[in-house]
Amino acid sequence: MTRHRAAGPGPRTVALQRVRRRVPGRLRAVAGFVLPALLVAACGATSVTPSGVAASAGPRLGPAAPSGTAPSGSPAAGASDSPDPSQPHWPGTTVLAVIALGAADGEIEKAGADLQAAADAQDLRKMWGAADGLAKMIDSLMPNIDRLEFYPATQPAAAMYRKAFPELSAGAKQLRDAITNGDADGIVAGSEAIAAGLADYSPVRIVIGGLVEQAIVQQRLLVK
Repeated sequence: MTRHRAAGPGPRTVALQRVRRRVPGRLRAVAGFVLPALLVAACGATSVTPSGVAASAGPRLGPAAPSGTAPSGSPAAGASDSPDPSQPHWPGTTVLAVIALGAADGEIEKAGADLQAAADAQDLRKMWGAADGLAKMIDSLMPNIDRLEFYPATQPAAAMYRKAFPELSAGAKQLRDAITNGDADGIVAGSEAIAAGLADYSPVRIVIGGLVEQAIVQQRLLVK
């Protein structure tokens, strides 16, 4: 008779078990104080809208879209429904990349809000999960930057993503691993990197909404 061995726990489960064993109260206090303070500072900076009006992102982790701009990933009211066939055509991969990045903007904001809520509650398990999810999401989006760099009209946005995304990815991984290893200094350093990444990501939100509108028009041109 063959005995079947039960499958062992996966790497995520093992990491969370290590978090529960290794994190003393001081680490929870460090995470609960340092991370929210840094991220509020990063996201509370004033940004400039296309109309020239300064707007505050407000005291929250998810980078707020500046006032006066359309929500990322959605066409502005009054945008034309009829594509102009005379305008230059974008490469199809660039069109898809812009739409993907615009759709991801809300997910990045949600991930930031989840991390903020976990830090406020000093819940290191949830902080670990939020940081891990943010790192994986950003890494999955990175190939889209190459597709933006391919076309001149989207190269300025690509440069902003190229600065912000590596900071967010590296910071989220450092925070996640520091929580796993019980490293208070690593929690601080990871939090600082995430804060820098969010500060550098905020300007992207000024331009991505408009690019998404153009990409939707370009998508219609591609299927004509």
